[in-house]
Amino acid sequence: MSDSSELHQSVLRAVLYAMMELVQNVDGSEVLAHLTLNVPDYYASQTQRDCVVELADYLARQLDTQHPDEAGAARILRELVKHQRLG
Repeated sequence: MSDSSELHQSVLRAVLYAMMELVQNVDGSEVLAHLTLNVPDYYASQTQRDCVVELADYLARQLDTQHPDEAGAARILRELVKHQRLG
């Protein structure tokens, strides 16, 4: 994605990318590693992690009937981030 894109380095882009990886059966620890690189200030800001959880939860609810595999990936991502050890 180019630097001029509106989604460049956004939390939404990082969440969608992580969901794509989960649908492709990438290991959860690798998905979290990539997520931390793609979300600015992931470790420095609880707000950023909360935003990831909220976006994943929203996407899980919205995609539930039309795209159940993607909804499942969003739920997995939400739980991975909520239960990630940070210390």
